[in-house]
Amino acid sequence: ICIIATIKALFRTGKKFTAKAINQLTGSNDARKSISALRREGWRIQDMRLPDGSKLYWLVEDDRQGMFDFKGYCS
Repeated sequence: ICIIATIKALFRTGKKFTAKAINQLTGSNDARKSISALRREGWRIQDMRLPDGSKLYWLVEDDRQGMFDFKGYCS
């Protein structure tokens, strides 16, 4: 399983996720590290701190990202 590809697919849904939710959905423990890697690749991932101290993450889509069609391949 390619965790980064799964996280990309999750963000492309337009939903917002906590790191804990991403870890549960991917079966990993690397959500924050993966989000940092995606940001370095140019992904515009926003975050907001929640009252419980966790962060909520979501993708700010642009034309380039919106046109990409995820096919389940790992890059």
